[in-house]
Amino acid sequence: MTSLCPDIFYNELDPRLTVMIVYPGSKEYEQVSSQFMKSGHAFLLHEAKVVVVDGSVISEPWFSKEHLLVIQAHEAGHYQAGHAVIGNSSKTHIQMEKEADFIGYNLLKSGGFEEAACLHFEEYQLRYGLSPDEDTPTGEIIV
Repeated sequence: MTSLCPDIFYNELDPRLTVMIVYPGSKEYEQVSSQFMKSGHAFLLHEAKVVVVDGSVISEPWFSKEHLLVIQAHEAGHYQAGHAVIGNSSKTHIQMEKEADFIGYNLLKSGGFEEAACLHFEEYQLRYGLSPDEDTPTGEIIV
């Protein structure tokens, strides 16, 4: 779907957050496209409590509602971990991404979003070399 107006709805995993899908061709897309180049398919405006999703990815043939749930879960993970509030903490970018993925996976799993949790599980394994069930939020392996 392509639209000149953003789609706006509440994050299914954390209703404190609003999701805004911004489509190419809109004035809003021009304002945020450079951030998509840095952040990927989405980013979080922490203070505004808004997850901004790149609308160009929504129309890709591989993209599903589960992918959108994984994006919402990941960004909710950043929000719940307070990553934007922490700012320049001792955590690296990779550590914060992993923590957001860990929290996001657990949000999907505990929320009963089985298909999206499976998708996120596979992505987690590919990215980090272990399953989120074997990991901890800090990235320390459970022994």
